Amino acid sequence: MKVLKWLDDHFEEYILSLLLALIACVMMLQVIMRYVFNSSLSWSEELSRYAFVWSAFLSIGYTIKKKTILRVDTLVEILPKGIKNTVKILVSLIMVVFFAYLLINSIPTVNKIFISKQESPALGIPMYLIYTSTILGFSLAVLRSAQSAISNIKELVKK
Repeated sequence: MKVLKWLDDHFEEYILSLLLALIACVMMLQVIMRYVFNSSLSWSEELSRYAFVWSAFLSIGYTIKKKTILRVDTLVEILPKGIKNTVKILVSLIMVVFFAYLLINSIPTVNKIFISKQESPALGIPMYLIYTSTILGFSLAVLRSAQSAISNIKELVKK
């Protein structure tokens, strides 16, 4: 149970931190190679791009969990508390449906890439590994949106 609690609290944070560190290290290595040794790396930009893609999709769930996802809530903030919580629940449920739709539609895309056996040009890694970030990212977004809805429901019931 402690492991699940830890994963719930910190999974995205640690993965995003590792990806950011990877991007920084690879780009620093590329700068050193280019300006000190006068020879650039052929794979550094590609690795950084793929790490960035993974971080972009994983950050969706993280921003939902931390309640920092981009939103316009001016109208919601002027509503009375009861209506405000109801609207928050409704928005969370809409987000669950939206991200579930994206998740469902990303699976066939990743499957097509898997079947095609396409590889990245410089690193030679299977491209489905890059596209799998959509599945994991949208899954986490569905999970975090559902958690947000449940939290808002509990808050509404408590009052």
